Amino acid sequence: MKTRLPFLLTMVALGVSGCAAPRSVSWAPGWAWPSAGESRRVLAAERAEARRLGDSIDSAESAAKAIRAWEVIAAAQPDEPEAWIELACLRLLEGAAYRQRAQDRLGCYAAGLQACERAMATNPEFLRRVRAGESAWQAAAALGPREMGAMHFWSTGVFYIFRDCLGLFGRIVNVGKMEAARTMLHHMDAIDPAWEEHTTTFSWGIYYLAMPAARGGDKARARECFDRAVALGAHRTLPRWGRGKYFYSAVGEAASARADLLAVAERDLEGLGGNKSWNRYFKAEAARLLAE
Repeated sequence: MKTRLPFLLTMVALGVSGCAAPRSVSWAPGWAWPSAGESRRVLAAERAEARRLGDSIDSAESAAKAIRAWEVIAAAQPDEPEAWIELACLRLLEGAAYRQRAQDRLGCYAAGLQACERAMATNPEFLRRVRAGESAWQAAAALGPREMGAMHFWSTGVFYIFRDCLGLFGRIVNVGKMEAARTMLHHMDAIDPAWEEHTTTFSWGIYYLAMPAARGGDKARARECFDRAVALGAHRTLPRWGRGKYFYSAVGEAASARADLLAVAERDLEGLGGNKSWNRYFKAEAARLLAE
């Protein structure tokens, strides 16, 4: 079966602008991707291999291999959200962990956002609403538990673009994207605030830390969110890693930052929740930051 999916994913940068200059960041909407063709049954062994590859990423090359495996499944079952959500997860990991240039990271993050939007578009009411002119974050009101992963990685992708791809003026121009992510987080909380050990609590911490005070930023609220995320995310590496790397560093609490990073660097990852490759990245990144 022939498919344009890999080509569309690799060409996403053509629809993106904003890394080098303070312009508005945009990308071709994922729901506009054409159908990949007739669906087919995906064998259990094929899915298990794609998951194994996704759990074994330790380089740009292994990330690309896992992404290709999930692209094949997405092309085979374009109306199911699972593969699209996995692609979003791995595209964000690829950009955060294995790309250094802002433009390269932006391409990965935008591809992740597109995959999220394609997952959302497997919901008929969401698709109807965006085709009628609503934005992804407006139409997300139609989404439910089935699309929680897509909403999570969508908001995370926006945060990553804001963090890694934009300078001061670019962030000013694109602050509306952060407010769109806020809308997505509100909807996730309305569905299930405890999803994946209260992952949105951590995301709210990032939001309040990153936003300027005039647009809702609040370091005191950010601290509350990060602390609550660490307390509630007992089986996750993300909350302590993020609190140490972002919050404590931002407020100048070096000893607390070091304590969080040390806890992540020394943690046994066996049996933890979340993607295994993300967990290894968090642990390795914590060790790297401690060595600086």
